Amino acid sequence: AHMNEKPFDTIVIHGLVRDAQGRKMSKSLGNGIDPLEVIDKYGADALRLTLITGNAPGNDMRFSNTKMDNSRNFANKMWNASRFVLLNLDDDTKPIIPETLQIEDKWILSKLNSAVKSVDEYLGAYKITEASRVLEQFVDDLSNWFVRRSRRRFSKNDDAEDKKEAFWTLWKVLEKTAVMLAP
Repeated sequence: AHMNEKPFDTIVIHGLVRDAQGRKMSKSLGNGIDPLEVIDKYGADALRLTLITGNAPGNDMRFSNTKMDNSRNFANKMWNASRFVLLNLDDDTKPIIPETLQIEDKWILSKLNSAVKSVDEYLGAYKITEASRVLEQFVDDLSNWFVRRSRRRFSKNDDAEDKKEAFWTLWKVLEKTAVMLAP
């Protein structure tokens, strides 16, 4: 039924999803993909990420298993970082604001603030691929550097205040990163 209203305020038009060789996907070529099979193999988040990364507005994108592997690895980084935080969550490490922060805590929070600003600007301009690129780089920094550094602070350090600082920072950064990834 018509409601005499615009159905959408904004429409985003994207190019075709092509196979790895650049051919249009079709049943006759047998090069199409079944999204449910891809989700079973790689996960829904990996499929979503693959479809938005490397896909410049107005251009067609090539779909490949390599891109799916990269997207699955990205999702695994987020999963592992989140699992690390949740495994260390107990009564002594509840996420409360510490009075001081270590230099690495300040560094990752600074990187987070830059990422938030860039992602907000890119999403506001419908530059979804650029926003995803910023997020991928930030999650790499978070996982490859900060989470590893925090693990050392949790495992070998008996300083309860240092653990509280590390945990609070990880908690805040993961929370904000999850919010940025949601759209």
